[in-house]
Amino acid sequence: AKDKSEKIFALAFVKLMRYDGTTLRDGEHDLIVYKAEAKKLEDASTYLSLPSTKIELEEKGHSATGKSMQNLGSCTISKDSFQISTLVCSTKLTQNVDLLGLLKWRSNTSLLHQNLKQLMKVDGGEVVKFLQDTLDALFNIMMENSESETFDTLVFDALVFIIGLIADRKFQHFNPVLETYIKKHFSATLAY
Repeated sequence: AKDKSEKIFALAFVKLMRYDGTTLRDGEHDLIVYKAEAKKLEDASTYLSLPSTKIELEEKGHSATGKSMQNLGSCTISKDSFQISTLVCSTKLTQNVDLLGLLKWRSNTSLLHQNLKQLMKVDGGEVVKFLQDTLDALFNIMMENSESETFDTLVFDALVFIIGLIADRKFQHFNPVLETYIKKHFSATLAY
């Protein structure tokens, strides 16, 4: 049971998923603190459409500084501030929009050429976390575009890049993952 003397005075929240499908970036985030006004904040849909960070607020064309409180929709921004630091570790969600573009390549094939080129610029640690999914995507691209040679060189370069990553001392502990993939999951007949 809630103590009658406890009263919500403010609310801050953070969105773990960004508009582009990636997760919240690692690091510090300045959250917006909203004044709790009566029953407005009891319904999550009232505030979840609002910006959660000062950067998001500025991206929407509002000032994140100033001494006066701002009204945003039905909620008032407090003068108070709240800062958090995040470190997201996931084998299902990525922070890299280029890797996400490759993993979900079927949803926007017009960006496939660019996504394949950008893969070589993605941080190696992010690529090896998604090793099986990345290899699946590359071999599926090869198999599903077998009528033309449009992506052959880019897929080959990406595979060489990934094998080079695994050969690097920093990621050598992913070698068994690659070997297991080759023995148990690999099925791209065109690549043989």
